[in-house]
Amino acid sequence: MAIKFISDKKTLLSLIQPALSATSTKSTLPALEGLLFSLGSDGMLTVCGYDLEKGVKTSAPVYPKEVGSVILNAQKIYAIIKNLPECEIEINADEKNAVGIKGGASDFMIHGLAAEAFPNLPELTGDRSFSISQGLLKEMIGSTIFAVAQIDARPILTGELFQIEEKKLTIVALDGARLALREEKNAVFDNRDSFRFVVPGKALGEFSKLISDSEELVKVEFTRKHIVFRTGEIIFFSRLLEGEYLDYTRALPQQSKIFAEINTADFIESVERASLLVDERLKTPLKLRFEDKKLNISCSTQYGKVSDDIRISKEGDDLEISFNNRYLLDALRACSDDTVLASLTGPLTSMMLTPTGHRDSSYIYLVLPCRVKN
Repeated sequence: MAIKFISDKKTLLSLIQPALSATSTKSTLPALEGLLFSLGSDGMLTVCGYDLEKGVKTSAPVYPKEVGSVILNAQKIYAIIKNLPECEIEINADEKNAVGIKGGASDFMIHGLAAEAFPNLPELTGDRSFSISQGLLKEMIGSTIFAVAQIDARPILTGELFQIEEKKLTIVALDGARLALREEKNAVFDNRDSFRFVVPGKALGEFSKLISDSEELVKVEFTRKHIVFRTGEIIFFSRLLEGEYLDYTRALPQQSKIFAEINTADFIESVERASLLVDERLKTPLKLRFEDKKLNISCSTQYGKVSDDIRISKEGDDLEISFNNRYLLDALRACSDDTVLASLTGPLTSMMLTPTGHRDSSYIYLVLPCRVKN
């Protein structure tokens, strides 16, 4: 179907860039590597990317000349528009999907695909919904997504659990070695219900790049199989993961015996220094020794030895415990307070990191220790 319109570079990039995140780069179906351009009689141009797992739709007004639609290779059209000068750009596709792109002194012709080759989109109207600020949602995803499982031995763990109870939102991610939980008591607007669903981590990672740190609201709608995020002129949608999420509450220590209050920045810097001698191939663990008012972090590898001390405030017995340095750093960097409370029970049970004060926002990070041969 022919399509013809004129727009400016800024508008076209604002439509194409978000949709790029939902295109496939390894598909045997050319349509999944493309973007669907659709021009309506109202002069609104819609650009859509969809890789059968997640999708993005963007819309903006352009100067219409001929209503229609065509699929264009995502990487090629993005590269062409990005490299054109700031000028009026005319895109013109004929009935055979030969597409002319004119801007400044440049004149491109690329081969498009018929719009009919684009996969059918899921229903983008959910039967349940709520709203949340972009900045808060971005922060909650960013502070938990590191604990999403990267391999799909248990597919449900490659996603994050969203648990909503009226205004409270809890997001949980866990793999075999760590758990991340973030809870906000007054996060959700326009909702009086309780529900839970699991969103793929990869989709959340892409969506969080599209939203800002502002207080502008994201409207979230979902059905039994899909979730839809609406913000400004962008609609982001993804399939939901099916199955029952693990009962994460069973992993939380019930009775810790050792409590250490530690300056978060000091903790991170000490772990980073000790990590300089970690053997990445052997995944050498860091040894943490909690004693009196001191935390000693050490590591011994083929490269040498390191020992680093920081001051802490501790209650309970002394303890020696070992951790994977990357897992420990991921959890510490997600802690948003100046000081963090480390709660421990023994050398073979998880260390729990929580805020030191009581507030509406809370988090829990668990890191499983490494077994070390004597």
